[in-house]
Parts: sequence; C-alpha cells; structure tokens
Amino acid sequence: MKAITRKATMKKIMVGLCLAAVMAGPALALDMTPLQIGFGGANAQLFPPETTVIGLRLNLVASENHDMMGIDVGIWSKAIQMDAFQVNLVNLVETEFDGISVGLLSQMGAASGVQVGLVNLVRYDINGVQAGLFNRADDVNGIQIGLINRTVSLRGIQVGLVNLLVEGPLTFFPIINAAF
Repeated sequence: MKAITRKATMKKIMVGLCLAAVMAGPALALDMTPLQIGFGGANAQLFPPETTVIGLRLNLVASENHDMMGIDVGIWSKAIQMDAFQVNLVNLVETEFDGISVGLLSQMGAASGVQVGLVNLVRYDINGVQAGLFNRADDVNGIQIGLINRTVSLRGIQVGLVNLLVEGPLTFFPIINAAF
C-alpha cells in the first residue's frame, strides 16, 4: 500500500514540475521566468543563465543565473546579482547580494543583510550580520559573530574567539572587538 502511495506522490510531483515548466515557457520571450529548476549548472537547467529569475529557483543540484530575485533553495547556487532569501549548501554571488543567505559556504562580492553559515566570505563590503565559524569581509558595517572574524575596517562589533581588524586601534582582540 505504501509503494502505491509513494508512486502516486512522485507522479503528482513530476506532473507539477512539468506544468510549472510549461507555464514558465512564455517567459523566455521576456528573458525572465518565475521558476528555474537546475539539475547540474548552466547547461542543465530549464532556462539559460542570461534569463532573470523573479520567483523561485530550485537547485536540485546546481543553478546559474545572472540575476535572481525571490527564493533560492537547493544544493549549489550561483548568480552575478541576487536579491533573495537563499538556503543552499553553497551560495555564490559574484557582485551584489541583498537578503538572507544560509549555507555551509556563502561567498559574495558585496552583501547587505544576513549571512549565516560555516564559512561566510564577502570580497568587499557587508552591511548587516555575518554569523558562522569563519567570517571574512573587507569592510564591515554591522556585526560579525563567529569563532574567527576578520575584516580590514569595522564600524560595528566583532564577537568571537579570534577577532582580527587590520585597520583598527586593536588589530587583534579576543571575545569582543568594536570600532566606530
């Protein structure tokens, strides 16, 4: 009985995904879609990377789009620019991220919002909160909470076992460090 129920559930899921893909088809003419499903990166997803996603992106394995706005969920996520709530094992945003990012590894060019994960990396500025085992950003306007926190400049607070501030009055200070 359970096997029949599982088969019926799987059929419903597959039919739903197919219907969503068919409904998203007209969006190709507009270079945007409300739904993206990624099976294995840029060459194995419903729409090409140039298509803007405004809605839901499911990264069954991996997805890559230049612009993403909405909800981004799955294993591996890559974008040039993103305004989203994302939960993936790996989150990669080349330039700007605005929103909430949760994952094992989050790497952004610049970020506004919240990054939560084991390793959080921001190449330039973060305005908001980084919380993880290792947090790194060039410029922090906000709070870093982690085992190891590193930044070049800080307008805010670092809370962690090791707090490194390259251009500060105290370049190393354990437990709590602040600069304004």
